Amino acid sequence: MISAPAAALGLVYRWTDHTINPTGEARAALRRALADLGLSGDTISDSVLAVSELVANAHEHAHGPYEVHLRSAAGRYICEIYDRDPALPADLYLTIATSRDTTTARAGAGSETLSEPLLERGRGLLVVHELAKGQWGFRVTRHGTKAAWVVLATVGSAS
Repeated sequence: MISAPAAALGLVYRWTDHTINPTGEARAALRRALADLGLSGDTISDSVLAVSELVANAHEHAHGPYEVHLRSAAGRYICEIYDRDPALPADLYLTIATSRDTTTARAGAGSETLSEPLLERGRGLLVVHELAKGQWGFRVTRHGTKAAWVVLATVGSAS
């Protein structure tokens, strides 16, 4: 197993409501951190895409300041995106999490299983769900705010 460099774990990126390009900056910072961990190019690309969707959602729908953290727990690398909004997007998350066939839903067939808001918006969370193989979600922090989380890779999955 490869041990994670301490510099790659912890706070990866911080931004506010006034930051011009938080999604692009978060992608670049996360890409560097994941490369420092020795993850493969495909794992980095998939992880950056999934996290950028969560960063964009936080920036659009929540209150800042915001932070992206990377940690290792239970043999997995987990990325968490913190905002200051306590509201969890439960309806949208539950719709995606309970969908049995996201591939069919993304293709347009079987879309009757998706809620109307998801048909209009929120397809990015389907991408997150697919890339994370369902290992993602939201939680309330001990401070009463919210964190989106996503499992990026197994520790030791470097190429």
